[in-house]
Amino acid sequence: MPRPGPNALIDRVDERNRSVGTVARRDVFKGHANFRTVHVLVVNHAGDLLLQQLSPSRARHALQWGSSVAGYIYAGESYEEAAKRRLREELGLESALHNVGVTPMEDEGVTKFVGVFVTVADHPQVEEPDHIVAIKFHPQIGLEQDVRLHPDTYTQSLRHVLAFWLQQGRPGLPE
Repeated sequence: MPRPGPNALIDRVDERNRSVGTVARRDVFKGHANFRTVHVLVVNHAGDLLLQQLSPSRARHALQWGSSVAGYIYAGESYEEAAKRRLREELGLESALHNVGVTPMEDEGVTKFVGVFVTVADHPQVEEPDHIVAIKFHPQIGLEQDVRLHPDTYTQSLRHVLAFWLQQGRPGLPE
């Protein structure tokens, strides 16, 4: 199943993240529809965090660094199903996921409910070169400092997800 294109149906949700119908992905912002996304943070066995640099052809966040994996959730799909699907589609990985939780985030006047997962992998590869320009592991301490110093280098979603993960105590790190 390919990543949701602009015509793909996704769940429209209320302010409590309950499904109240469907909406085409392309219409979520102009229709002021709350929706769901998923983000997977990939860490290697050294504890470094993988980020992806988005393609220059992206309508939103071109060339910014974002979460290891991110995507919309198909209508009727669970957060975990979407996380596994996008992990496979974007990085060619099939690995165990640790569920961090769901965090609401304001985005262009709507609320998106972001399901956050962590997985451990050392050798991801770009499977969607039209979507991802580069991937790179970053030491966590240096990354946190760089996000504070240069926030516009990183997507708003990554900054939000990273803060949520840190608030939860960084669950899912390798032992």
